[in-house]
Amino acid sequence: MKICIYRGTNEIGGNCVEIATDATRVLFDFGLPLSSMEEEGKSLTDYKVNCSGIYADEEPSVNAIFITHNHPDHYGMLPLINPKIPVYMSKTLHEILIKIQPLLPGNFDISHLDIRDVDSGESIKIGDLTITVHPVDHAPAACAYEISDGKKRVLYTGDIRFHSNQSWKSWKLADKVKKPDYLIMEGTRLSRTEAKEKYPTEDAVYKHLVQILRNSGKAIFISLSSQNLDRLVSMIKACLATGRIFVIDPYTAALFDIFHELSERVPTVEMVDCVKIYYGGNQKIAEKMIAKGIFKTHSAKKITIEEIAESPEKYVIKYNRTLINLLLKNQIKDYDFIYSMWHGYLERKKIWEPYKEHLIEVHTSGHAQVSDLQEFVKKISPAKIIPIHTECKDSYADVFSAPILSLNDNEPTEV
Repeated sequence: MKICIYRGTNEIGGNCVEIATDATRVLFDFGLPLSSMEEEGKSLTDYKVNCSGIYADEEPSVNAIFITHNHPDHYGMLPLINPKIPVYMSKTLHEILIKIQPLLPGNFDISHLDIRDVDSGESIKIGDLTITVHPVDHAPAACAYEISDGKKRVLYTGDIRFHSNQSWKSWKLADKVKKPDYLIMEGTRLSRTEAKEKYPTEDAVYKHLVQILRNSGKAIFISLSSQNLDRLVSMIKACLATGRIFVIDPYTAALFDIFHELSERVPTVEMVDCVKIYYGGNQKIAEKMIAKGIFKTHSAKKITIEEIAESPEKYVIKYNRTLINLLLKNQIKDYDFIYSMWHGYLERKKIWEPYKEHLIEVHTSGHAQVSDLQEFVKKISPAKIIPIHTECKDSYADVFSAPILSLNDNEPTEV
């Protein structure tokens, strides 16, 4: 068995891992680097990794690709692959990507790909490799993969955490997979001191959201990912607790329908009185999504800018540049702005500059705390750890109890 990490040994994001035997080649994740967010005028081809037999303009020699979850730094390069190569992912991720497409640049098209859905606990045979799917806590339907050639076992965590409402999934993985030969494990937060984590859990985020909504007599804007299910639920619960109305966009409403299919505990838009949908800035996108049958009209949930402007202090408005600019230009003179995403995006994206004086950061990481990773390593007891999705691979030896095999990008290693 050989392991080659094409991208991710010295940076957070952009993961691309190959595990191969003499007869079989399988890739795990095929993501865009986070640096792509800062660079204008570039295309996907500018971020190609040095992996042969994967791209559309060459004869395929990769047997399959497995995607861990629904973040672009793990799936964003998929439009470039040869359509003869099957791509495995959860049904939820598959549906999310279908609904994302109308919102993304025209060069993100995966409609030609051979996408195959996988279920938690399922084992898929690819050549002489067996890949088993294990659910983890990070994003909706996120998973880790256990890979075996019958002699050696590798566990690739993808992105993982242990401190949200779904943390039991990650701890269950620790109980289920014991003593792999290699653990390819993310270390995003090794570069961050835990003392700086103001909101260590999702429950802490929820409680502070309630406090802000109660104490503010102004309109509240919020920036959060439509794919962050935990945060969406926390926001809905905070609105229910304080009598506010949560205004979302059509895309977020469509994702609620997907998440409801994943778990009946997640409400649809129709099931929650405190949720309304603003169509204005997304009208063309909404029409396209409705025409394709991937978005319900939810006509009873429609809200207009005039309704919001009449009593802005009643609303929490999910960030939508068109809507916010209209409200600030004509109706709203003062507001609070909750920023509920990774702090790094504030530095990478200039769009937040006009709101900086109003920003209140309320967020908990999508990645594991160092202490949780240490406990995870103790539980599964790997023979060796391979760092990935980290800027601190040289710190692993000082932090974890297992031996470290530190690789560089594009460095095939026989294991």
